[in-house]
Amino acid sequence: MEQNVLLQLSHISKRFKTDLALKDISMELHQGEILGFLGPSGAGKTTTIKIITGQLRQTSGEAKILGTDSTNIDASIYEKIGVVSDNSGIYDKMTVWQNLSLFAQIWRVSNTRVEEVLKQVELYEHSKKQAGKLSKGQKQRLVLARAVLHKPRILFLDEPTIGLDAVSKLAVRDFILNQNKSHGTTVILTTHDMQDIEALASRIILI
Repeated sequence: MEQNVLLQLSHISKRFKTDLALKDISMELHQGEILGFLGPSGAGKTTTIKIITGQLRQTSGEAKILGTDSTNIDASIYEKIGVVSDNSGIYDKMTVWQNLSLFAQIWRVSNTRVEEVLKQVELYEHSKKQAGKLSKGQKQRLVLARAVLHKPRILFLDEPTIGLDAVSKLAVRDFILNQNKSHGTTVILTTHDMQDIEALASRIILI
């Protein structure tokens, strides 16, 4: 794998019993880009992300992330990636600060970093509020904050603006662009929203 290629899929297919979810997918993700993974619901975008991040095993083909086969991902790889998916739940009864502080301990990052990220997602003023009392857009920003807390090299975003109002969508897009431009984070973004693609993607793959 070339040095600037962080992710490589070669002829990936996935079958669930008799259903073919993915057929012969090949792609690369390069350092510093925002890759838009565009397709309708049910096209296999989430399945692809789950294979890349080791949550699912492909039926055939090979997936490599940061030089490691996706079937052999260990803690050293998870420390370099951040994931926002459809099941990226938060702890509603804990405060905003406690939600991030918990993961700060896991990632061994300081409270200063927690404060920094909360300010980036404009939730610092809500630090003491229970997460369950946040609006949908604020909850999504909290999930994003958690995903970048440990400064990942690659950020996987699975439909990050789905169900959000226009103002919240803009806030999420601005945050993603800032992570890419200011922090050098490489992003793979799955969506069926053309506005997300137009605002964010430096390259597009259709599925």
